[in-house]
Amino acid sequence: MGFFTRKKKENEETVKQYKESTEELIQKIGCSYQVFAEGTSAEEINKAYEAALQRGQTEGFVPVLVPADDTLAEWMGILEDEEYSKETLLAQEATNGAEVLKKRYAEYMEDYEEDFAEDEDLSEFMGELAGGEALRWLSSFMKFDGTGSEETILFEIPVEKPWQVIAWLPMGGWNECPDAEEMQAVCRYWYENYGAIPAVISHDTMEFVLDRKVETEEAAWALAKEHYAFTPDRVDQCTATGTLGEVADCLRKSSVWYFWWD
Repeated sequence: MGFFTRKKKENEETVKQYKESTEELIQKIGCSYQVFAEGTSAEEINKAYEAALQRGQTEGFVPVLVPADDTLAEWMGILEDEEYSKETLLAQEATNGAEVLKKRYAEYMEDYEEDFAEDEDLSEFMGELAGGEALRWLSSFMKFDGTGSEETILFEIPVEKPWQVIAWLPMGGWNECPDAEEMQAVCRYWYENYGAIPAVISHDTMEFVLDRKVETEEAAWALAKEHYAFTPDRVDQCTATGTLGEVADCLRKSSVWYFWWD
């Protein structure tokens, strides 16, 4: 069994047993947490997350896994310098997440049509409803070389609603990645309509867990468009076929949603 420690808010000397980026994130986020040692298996981390998700329903928190991430720690430091306030984001009037996605999708489709030659049409992008991988385990904290996880923190974010974790972990706002306000709005929309809960956050990836899959082909296609709007790289760089249909097929089979921004 991989080693992990469970800590509450601790003094600086205790925290220094971890990587520098882990220490920084613990200090900046400032809530209860567990740390999983580098090399811990995906199975152990997933089981701990599932247990925390259940416990959080009675103890009043939403768990989020955050791999040791220098860039995320640096970004949160930049936001601090710019006087970012999670309280302000939580208190402001809710942005319409569905409209955010609809607008982004329309913009990407306009760019897509301009980039392709006249003899190519939208059907090549849409593809067929086939070839999608079933995603059932959280994984974006794992190393590409197959040697287990990065050092990973399981934060217990003290919020009532899952989308509110974005205010505590405001990744995004660069290149095509939505800013914190848009991110929170989309997370709220997906939670209220699909039961999707943000589960893993790094500087360039997000994963969600949900307790029900998309039931119809029509719903799968519609949701795949929203995933593409959230990040085009979900189709362009995270599929074998480069088609929306592969993502839609994945959504019919999966209890985990994965996103990555290049």
